[in-house]
Amino acid sequence: MNASTPSEATPKDGDTTSFAETAKNLFRKHKPKIIAVGAVGVAVVGVVASLTEGREAKDTKGSEPGPDPVVGRQPRSPTVLHEVAEHLMKLAAGRQASETAKAAYKDATGEDLPADHTWRRRSSRGGSSEARTSVQASP
Repeated sequence: MNASTPSEATPKDGDTTSFAETAKNLFRKHKPKIIAVGAVGVAVVGVVASLTEGREAKDTKGSEPGPDPVVGRQPRSPTVLHEVAEHLMKLAAGRQASETAKAAYKDATGEDLPADHTWRRRSSRGGSSEARTSVQASP
């Protein structure tokens, strides 16, 4: 079996063409198509990248601003024990706050807990379990 394609004639000397020669011949024959497919591929990648970038910017633009950041604060490591302030937390669709959370919010603010939210009490996060136990045990 020779390496030439059925549409091409076998070389005059009867030898088969090498794989590299066959590839070069195919590229020369189909160069416009290859370039067109490559250009379309690059364009599709560019469009997807710009849409993804626009979606990320849109997601952050519409969100409510959080509390003012403290200037110079470094991100906390999950291994460092830190305090978390009491706060409202939005619940997933179909979830409801417990009666304990409703009562705690009423005690803290004097108002009823908003729908689709729960009240998170002040707590400690991060650090080792021993560090959390010692902080929670202290007044």
